[in-house]
Amino acid sequence: MGTRRWSWIAAGILLATPGAAAEPSHDAAAFQVRITHDATRSVVERVLRGARLRLARPRCRALVDAFRDEQGRPLAAALERRDRETAAYLSDVLFYDGTRLDRCAQGATLAVAHPGQVVVFVCAEQFRAASRHYPFLAEAILIHEMLHTLGLGENPPSSREITARVLAACR
Repeated sequence: MGTRRWSWIAAGILLATPGAAAEPSHDAAAFQVRITHDATRSVVERVLRGARLRLARPRCRALVDAFRDEQGRPLAAALERRDRETAAYLSDVLFYDGTRLDRCAQGATLAVAHPGQVVVFVCAEQFRAASRHYPFLAEAILIHEMLHTLGLGENPPSSREITARVLAACR
């Protein structure tokens, strides 16, 4: 079979695949998930793909303008300094297993990040369960933690308020 025919078949498959032509290709390798447990890594990568799609929407993306860092600057300023778009920035964040952290051991926390640090610790067991039962909540949690990596502090706003605002904006 000639090369030309294969290219037509490949083009047909691409066009027949839902969403393939409408969205750029983003594979899991583009994310910095440094979790060795295969099931957890796979879940985090899947949830990150969903979060990235949500952050591509204007209303969800606008969260970086709505929230401010501890110096009162919009989080969008941190993205500008990095020369990154909101959805693309998720590829810069490092995700590690936080199972041994005290906050994860308490059982109610799904992930932890500190303002301005580009690392998110995932509470593996709780996060896997949440992603299975509440996939949108898991995506919102990773967006919430991404906002912390851009400099968002807590109290105020409370963790619940941040998540509620993410859920409302990214629905």
